[in-house]
Amino acid sequence: MDQRIKRADLKVGMYVLSYGLGTFESPLVQVNKPLLSPRCIQTLLPASAEDIRIDPAINIGLLGQERPVGVPITTSLSDELPIAKRLYGEALTHVRGFVDDVRKGKDIDYREAEPLVDNFIESVFRNETASATLFKLRWFDEYTYTHSINVSILAIILGKHLDMDKPTLHKLGIAGLYHDAGKARIPEAILNKPGKLTEQEFQVMKSHPLEGYKLMQGQPGLDPEILRAVVEHHERFDGTGYPRGLRHDDIGRFSRIISVVDVYDALTSRRVYKDPIPPAKALGMMYQWRDRDFTPQAIENFIRCMGVYPVGSLVRLSSGEYGIVASANSLRPTKPEVKVVLDAKKRPQLPRVLDLEALENTPEAVDIEEVLNPAALKIDLERFFFA
Repeated sequence: MDQRIKRADLKVGMYVLSYGLGTFESPLVQVNKPLLSPRCIQTLLPASAEDIRIDPAINIGLLGQERPVGVPITTSLSDELPIAKRLYGEALTHVRGFVDDVRKGKDIDYREAEPLVDNFIESVFRNETASATLFKLRWFDEYTYTHSINVSILAIILGKHLDMDKPTLHKLGIAGLYHDAGKARIPEAILNKPGKLTEQEFQVMKSHPLEGYKLMQGQPGLDPEILRAVVEHHERFDGTGYPRGLRHDDIGRFSRIISVVDVYDALTSRRVYKDPIPPAKALGMMYQWRDRDFTPQAIENFIRCMGVYPVGSLVRLSSGEYGIVASANSLRPTKPEVKVVLDAKKRPQLPRVLDLEALENTPEAVDIEEVLNPAALKIDLERFFFA
């Protein structure tokens, strides 16, 4: 339920729905954005704004006050990134192989991926930022293959923050890697169609969870939770999903986790029919779908896990400079570490890392003003991130 407050009572982190009375003198203006910095209040709401409506259930500034469960970083980002990159390449080879085998009518064996998933888990426990960075930077632009890898990695990261033990994370990682296996049985003309699918084509696309179930069932030692995630990852909390229209707790635990990271990766990926959406914007969109598409607290947990500004996000600072989020801040999600790489005129500069929380209340304090789409600005994040 929304709440009406005065402009003077606004605070960073609040989610503003609209302002105005809906009259000729005071028209209703929709905002639907969080206040991520003090300057945002000035930018989004004119000084004359009255009767401001907020959603009290959303407070980005409070989402990080519970420290996510996890283990300390044991390996530096610079040391872990090459390892994570190598693992990603190995995973890409594996996924290409099993997708091609399915298309040729051959059987697949999930056990071949078990060492790979275990290596992902160990990498995430050493330094999860490395895996999250790889997911965002994407050396490979092959969504059919990379999506399964990204979902596996993101599911492991989220499961770790939910205090799952390594054997459980192993099963969850396998579920993520094979959740879309059924798409290998969907005609490529439909999978890669640049325009909107016809109703008939959409029905074919919706068959992939059941096709995946058929592929995976009967494999020796396959945990039932993994099989459930394969067939249920498009089910939705309110019952509007497919293939069975399950609701609430009828949807399996792994299925609920996979559904969140599946949507996030789809939104933030480049597809033949759309450009990627910046991670922070994708999280904001998904937050508005909470308790409809996703189970209660699912998005809040994911934001705590990824940060309001996920690692790899391109941002513009209040100084006018541009940077890449280098590390999330679990306790202060609007105050991550940012690697500044461009000046206010988008000219490369000697990179330096700013800890926005440490700089708070100092003369050097800066805020994140805007999250940008690097594709639209033709900025190569990979080149800058490793500078």
